[in-house]
Amino acid sequence: MVLLAQHLARHRLREPQLLEAIAYFLVVQEAQLNSKVVQKLVLPFGRLNYFPQEQQFMPCLERILAREAGVAPLATVNILMSLCQLRCLPFRALHFVFSPGFINHISGTPHAPIVRRYLSLLDTAVELELPGYRGPRLPRKQQVPIFPQPLTTDRARSKYSHKDIVAEGLRQLLGEEKYHQDLTVPPGYCTDFLLCVSSSGAVLPVRTQDPFLPYPPRSCPRGQAASQPTTRDPAQRVVLMLRERWHFCRDGRVLLGSRALRERHLGLLGYQLLPLPFEEMESQRGLPQLKSYLRQKLQALGLRWGPEGG
Repeated sequence: MVLLAQHLARHRLREPQLLEAIAYFLVVQEAQLNSKVVQKLVLPFGRLNYFPQEQQFMPCLERILAREAGVAPLATVNILMSLCQLRCLPFRALHFVFSPGFINHISGTPHAPIVRRYLSLLDTAVELELPGYRGPRLPRKQQVPIFPQPLTTDRARSKYSHKDIVAEGLRQLLGEEKYHQDLTVPPGYCTDFLLCVSSSGAVLPVRTQDPFLPYPPRSCPRGQAASQPTTRDPAQRVVLMLRERWHFCRDGRVLLGSRALRERHLGLLGYQLLPLPFEEMESQRGLPQLKSYLRQKLQALGLRWGPEGG
């Protein structure tokens, strides 16, 4: 069953019947499974953005996490990463992995860098998606950028990506001073293209604007209410998101869990997202058509720019 789970995840095969079979196996074999095996069984659910219908799926995982959390720290965090993509993080497990004892335990281990990155992402999910959570959090000094550069799959498939031609289209349309490319925004998400836009819809020169929205998205310390209203930055940040073919499950309709998570978090941080689906980009024949396509996309958001970009 582990081999099946790995095969589905590796090849982005979102097959409901097979995934349900894995979920059922996980439930009926709960007592015999350790967290190192469970992390492999759970991986395709998060990666393929699929929450099973098996009603005991989450209760089973919560029991396994409670039993195994102190035994295999990396496996524990891997399981939570899959659940984070599914938007169902158990509070009890979060209490454990954010505890000083757990953090100190992993600090001297070989996998400490990757665990700290995953814990940073989990802390971001708590900040943005779990307003009711009141347990421990990852200390600021322990936090690291989540995805400070394009993901490995994007780098490996760069020659198939639309990024270069989109960048050239934006350069000719807006001017190269009107957008950022591959900019990492707090708490560590790498964006494809970022525009700063005035309240009237004008695309602003990036050198005149702070491209980052604040993180955490509230100005007060964690757990405290703001005593004074904050001044809202009048400039919007628009993020153009390339949705390449390999960002989806094999059927081409459902975003992979990691991609959906990134878009969800950027939206919650206050960035306005403009997806560029691969089907639309692939239908453009050459740079002139792509440039026209980008113009239509930007104008549909009410954006405008000077004649030098036309």
